[in-house]
Amino acid sequence: MRRIAPFVSLAIVTAALAWLPLAASAQSYEDLAGGWIVSSRTSADGEADDSPGRGLYLFTPTGQYSMMNVGVDERPDLPEDFSPEELRTAWDSFSANSGRYRIRGDQLTYEAWVAKWPGYMNAWDPSTGGNARTVTMSLDDGLLTLSRSDGWSVTLRRAPGLEGDGGA
Repeated sequence: MRRIAPFVSLAIVTAALAWLPLAASAQSYEDLAGGWIVSSRTSADGEADDSPGRGLYLFTPTGQYSMMNVGVDERPDLPEDFSPEELRTAWDSFSANSGRYRIRGDQLTYEAWVAKWPGYMNAWDPSTGGNARTVTMSLDDGLLTLSRSDGWSVTLRRAPGLEGDGGA
């Protein structure tokens, strides 16, 4: 029995050490907490866009998020007597959704409680996963990259003044 114990202990330690890289690569809610600015996007066909317009993603350490994007850097002001077409043009470049998220390893799943697009928002159903979307995330050198399985990705950097410290 005494001869087996060291081998069993060695096997347990080896198995535990084998899991360390996986645990170290997992992100936490605290890692994401705060504001992130969109710095680039890559389309599903691999086309990179280093001028993706403006986007702000907010994550709380308790699992809530908000994502807002405007596909342009500058938006013209609407005149006081704007037309329906002018309003549609201004509104079309904007997307937004907010809700809850969870992290499992390198997977981030978010569900929109509210969204600009009615079909996406109306699919909310916590019992079935309704409108849940899952992306693979990586956090490296202060850049957060969220990638879908179809090749689309967005890369974000910390938003100055929104680092997640609650203003402390």
